[in-house]
Amino acid sequence: MGEANARRQAGDDLAVIRRLMEDARETVSNNGWHFVLWGSVLAVAEAFDYSVDSGMLPVSPRVVWSTALGLGWGISIPLRRWSRKHAAVDSSANRILAAIWIGCGFGLMLLGLCGAQTGTLPGPVTPAVMAIVIGTAFFASSSLCDRTLFRVLAISWWALGGAMLIWPHPTNNLAMSAGLILFMAGPGFLLTRRAGKSARMELIA
Repeated sequence: MGEANARRQAGDDLAVIRRLMEDARETVSNNGWHFVLWGSVLAVAEAFDYSVDSGMLPVSPRVVWSTALGLGWGISIPLRRWSRKHAAVDSSANRILAAIWIGCGFGLMLLGLCGAQTGTLPGPVTPAVMAIVIGTAFFASSSLCDRTLFRVLAISWWALGGAMLIWPHPTNNLAMSAGLILFMAGPGFLLTRRAGKSARMELIA
């Protein structure tokens, strides 16, 4: 009797874990526009930052990053509310993934505003540290979602961050900009397409 109850409990636990991972996969696909938004906004900001540092653009870096962050959060917050409103279920997976990426966003903001803009973090090193933080967020999400794509993206971000740490150079901003397009905005767009296909299949079914 006790063994049967233990097996039943183990089966229930596995079902809960499986459901959590399925919810996480659906949540990530439905929120791909967040990756498109932040990847695009930060890529443009990194390119502008390089132009400012190289003297091609007579604007303060604080103006560049304040504008980029204001635009990003100004769009991301209502987009997050819309996603939660139209989600099939507000599961634990939704809240865990939101916590991972909101924490990543605030961490990047502190690195940029309190590190790079105050001079405590050298300019060429800041993009490297940011890349490592983003890679960690992708890896944490992959552990929950069981997505091979996110593990590959995590490794790509870590490799990019490690390379920029080993070879710090003023063009690291441009390397970071390219990484944001290739490893964030691009995959985000693919996730939105995948979510759209899933929704059409459910309608047909």
